Amino acid sequence: MKKKLPLIILVVVIVGLGGFFVLRGKKANSQDQTQKEQKEKKRITEPINIIPVEERPYMQIKPLADGHHIVIALNDLKKPADQYEYELEYQSGSLLQGAFDQVDLEELPTEHKLMLGSCSAGGACTYHEDIKGGSLLTRFSQGENKYVLKSDWRYLENKDDETQISSRDGKFQLESEDLANESYLIVFNSPGYPESLENQALSEFYTLSSAGSLSGKGELTIRASEESKQAIILGYDGEEWIEFEAQVDGKKVTADVELLAGYLVVKK
Repeated sequence: MKKKLPLIILVVVIVGLGGFFVLRGKKANSQDQTQKEQKEKKRITEPINIIPVEERPYMQIKPLADGHHIVIALNDLKKPADQYEYELEYQSGSLLQGAFDQVDLEELPTEHKLMLGSCSAGGACTYHEDIKGGSLLTRFSQGENKYVLKSDWRYLENKDDETQISSRDGKFQLESEDLANESYLIVFNSPGYPESLENQALSEFYTLSSAGSLSGKGELTIRASEESKQAIILGYDGEEWIEFEAQVDGKKVTADVELLAGYLVVKK
């Protein structure tokens, strides 16, 4: 019996140590999971679109002629920031795809080109097909000062020479025979509007971008945020605002317009 005692003690020690490392491993895994959940929760609950619209940047998403790349353009910055991160989500067929990056803001305006696809470590690239559009989340920062914005975008690969396009939220509806000439089009709910706007905005600012050079005319309807008999539609050509007289039916505002870089409803 005395000879077996050291063996029994050794077994007890080994079992004890095994349990210690198992518990320690479980604790470490639990801590890792908790930290991961905290980070995810922080991202989910971060305040979005809190700053006033007049302080938000004027941005565009523009398609390129190859059909595989787009450009995120930051045209002006009203609230200071020295960099921004973006998270682009978009529907490709039945799949949700995404891209993210960080952009330094040394000069404005600035454009950032990105591919709608993925590349392997060996350099082989696969382009995503049947893209519908999605959302763009941007995090602007300068030191401890940060603000987060999120907007929708709609992508149209115009294989069938379509003459109509709408925004993802359905509040922007444009019909024009001249759209049939455009291969790729994007309607984007810009976070803000150009800083030269002087009228009271009654809708979001919708940008219209093509892979070519937009030209022509069409009928545009925008749903305003409130009813106003003084509502008109303003178009932006990249440098100045152009006024279009409109017909008002409740919150629905309709006008014959030129095809321009952006539009919104304002109070005259």
